Amino acid sequence: MIIMVGFALLAGTVFAGDQLDRTKRPQGKPAPEIHLPQIQKATLKNGLQVWLVENHKLPIVAANLVIQAGSDHDPVSMPGLANMTAAMIDEGTKSRTTMQIADQLEALGATLNANANADGSFISLSTLSKNLGRALDIYCDVVCNSIFPEKEFERLRKQRLTTLVQQHDQPPAIASNAFNYILYGPDHPYGNNQNGTETSLNAMTVGDLRTFYQSNYVPNNATLVVVGDAKLDEITALLEKGLADWHSSAITPFVVPQPPPPSARKVYLIDKPGAPQSEVRIGYPALARSTPDFFPVIVMNRMLGGQFTSRINLNLRERHGYTYGATSSFRFLKGVGPFIAGGGIVTEKTDSALIEFLHEIDLMRAKGMTAEELAYAKTGTIGNFALTFETPEQVAGALQNIVLYGLPEDYYSTYLQKIDAVTLGEIQRVASKYLDTSTMSVVVVGDLSKIKDRIAALNLGEIVLCNLDGKKLR
Repeated sequence: MIIMVGFALLAGTVFAGDQLDRTKRPQGKPAPEIHLPQIQKATLKNGLQVWLVENHKLPIVAANLVIQAGSDHDPVSMPGLANMTAAMIDEGTKSRTTMQIADQLEALGATLNANANADGSFISLSTLSKNLGRALDIYCDVVCNSIFPEKEFERLRKQRLTTLVQQHDQPPAIASNAFNYILYGPDHPYGNNQNGTETSLNAMTVGDLRTFYQSNYVPNNATLVVVGDAKLDEITALLEKGLADWHSSAITPFVVPQPPPPSARKVYLIDKPGAPQSEVRIGYPALARSTPDFFPVIVMNRMLGGQFTSRINLNLRERHGYTYGATSSFRFLKGVGPFIAGGGIVTEKTDSALIEFLHEIDLMRAKGMTAEELAYAKTGTIGNFALTFETPEQVAGALQNIVLYGLPEDYYSTYLQKIDAVTLGEIQRVASKYLDTSTMSVVVVGDLSKIKDRIAALNLGEIVLCNLDGKKLR
């Protein structure tokens, strides 16, 4: 995938000796045109869809298998199952141990990684094109012949249990995990820790991983994205051979459940005695990736809290010195993902920071942004876009999003034009629709002996005391 952007020296260009009006932000140029190579497609005999984007500038091939099942498919009684299955996928096959896989990949100068997020599971490969056949042999073996050895499972289980213990001593991790639990609850997959809980990890077995694998890691539930120095007939021939024993099976239809509807604003306090600062999270379930409002929302949020010079950061960091950094974001998922504003706050200023967070969110909702701010937000978004396509791995990751969320194939070709087309009216509309602080949850992790009374005095809503997991204390 190649981005071709033309630059020209224009009449009136300002040079070093000319006068600059530094009181005004620079004006952005029109959105550049993006020219992307065609996606070539094939379907293997087992039903696997293969997408290829040729790029012969470097002798590198990146492949990414996208499985349409992530932690959203975790049973509510066993969070962490998708993540653990992905982590175990390359820990041994019928013909290779975990060490043999690692050693053979290293000898080829190739890398293989597997992971899962809320929406999907992924197995990626990066290799020199001259070693493509041998690297794909290992890759295909991992994809369809993983045996989930008990010894490696026990090792990873212990590592994850240790990580959970460590997270309970890290206020940022406590705040983020508790925020998800408070917003979505224990019966929704987004409400649970994607890495699992102490209870789920201790109950999990190799049999559970194998069942998840057999139910979801099937070719008719996946797409293989390939980018780089390769030809489609070459790739498909290698894959037909390597994945001959990987067979399709019936897939149970799945829809991410709706989250509980937001109610009146409440303030959830989690005590962490001696914490060096308070961790704040403010938000609620907002919208899914499929929303038609995606482009105005990301432009609006960039000015609200999505860049260093956002309103929230300039207020809390630059103007008041309450934090090293404060942000806001919309987490776009297959289901309804959250709006989140927050950061680490100086303990003594926690109550003051909450006022400023809510003030900036309310101000954006009430008045939107100025024409100057809109132009600035667009310029920043457009300027960062090209960084998405610097390597074959990044291009494969970008195409992964098209596959995962069912986006139009011309999504990236038209991306900048859609950003450029966002209007002030659209900004006002989406801000009014998605920034209602009266029903947002306010989560604060910190030393309650120092902050509780001052937060209560703000009268922001009912005070709810929670444990480190976000569960209400009795």
